[in-house]
Parts: sequence; structure tokens; C-alpha cells
Amino acid sequence: MRLALLAPTLLAAILSATACAQTPEPASPTLPPNNSPVQMNRDGPATRSPVRNVSPIPGEEITTIRYWKIKKGTYPQFLKASQDGVWPYFEKIGARIVGMWVVVPPPGGKEASPDYDEVYLTTRYASVDHWAATRDAAAMGGDGPDYAKLQEALAIRQSLTIETKVTFMQGVVGPLPPVFMPGTGEKFVPAP
Repeated sequence: MRLALLAPTLLAAILSATACAQTPEPASPTLPPNNSPVQMNRDGPATRSPVRNVSPIPGEEITTIRYWKIKKGTYPQFLKASQDGVWPYFEKIGARIVGMWVVVPPPGGKEASPDYDEVYLTTRYASVDHWAATRDAAAMGGDGPDYAKLQEALAIRQSLTIETKVTFMQGVVGPLPPVFMPGTGEKFVPAP
């Protein structure tokens, strides 16, 4: 008799645990029409709320290199918006920022354009599906105060952008960081 009374409760607990542990099949990535960061996350505030995430979905890691032409002399502002508003949110939703750089002329090389600066950003994603999902970041990270900072930072970057494009790559990241070890300048003489 006791077992008959416990069976429905036990069955409900098992089904509930099973539903929470399942990971949905990843949908094929849907890219925005022109891959424009302006369109990214545009509907977030009206359509999103707090989010609970599923377990990480395995995939083939990709690295993106995003290139921008930005208004001349605005790199510090562009970088600050990225560091303060974009990167924290994107790292929250699983992207890993490698770095952002402004192009500088090489010694004795061609001078930089007087009209614009060129910027590169390298970011790692778990897969192409992961990158595509970040185009609607609020679906993974919610629409809290950090989402408002993301929107503000994206607006700043967009106001400084002349042109942008992204390149997708697959490969491996080397095991060691770069190290610069110049010679000491000491003079060595043979031992007597």
C-alpha cells in the first residue's frame, strides 16, 4: 500500500530530473542577413527575461577575427566600450576574448591611413552554432543590468564604425604564451 502511494511521487521526481538533464539538439546556425553588429540583440529587451542555461553543447571550436575601420583617433574609446560593456557579457555567455589590436605601421613601412584606424578582434567560440547564438545574446545571458551595458557599448562601437567584417577559422591554439627574451648585451670571453 505504501509503495502504491509513493510510486506517483517517485515517477514525477525521476521524470523531472530526466527533463532537467537533457540537452536539446543544437539547431543549425541562423546568421543575421548581413552579419551586422547593429542588428545583433536588437529585440532583446522586448523579448527576453532571466535565463537558465542547459549543459555546454560540444562542438568544433572556432576563432573569429573581426576587422573594423573606425573613425580616426577613436581606438581608446572603442576599446573601452569593448572592455567595459561587450567583453564581460560575451565571456558570461561562453565566448573567450583573445584580444583587440589597432594596426600600427611597421618600422620603415607604409604609414597608417589619415582617414581611419584599423582594428582587429580575435574571439574563441565553442562552435559556429555558439557564435550564431551570440547574435541574440540575451537568449543566453538574460536582460539584466549587464545586458543594458552591452547595448550601450555596442551603440558606442557602432557610432565609431565605418566598416566591419568577420572571418571564421578552425585550428589549434599553441600551448605556450609568447615570451620576449632579448640578449643582455654582456660580452663573453673564453675561460683561461
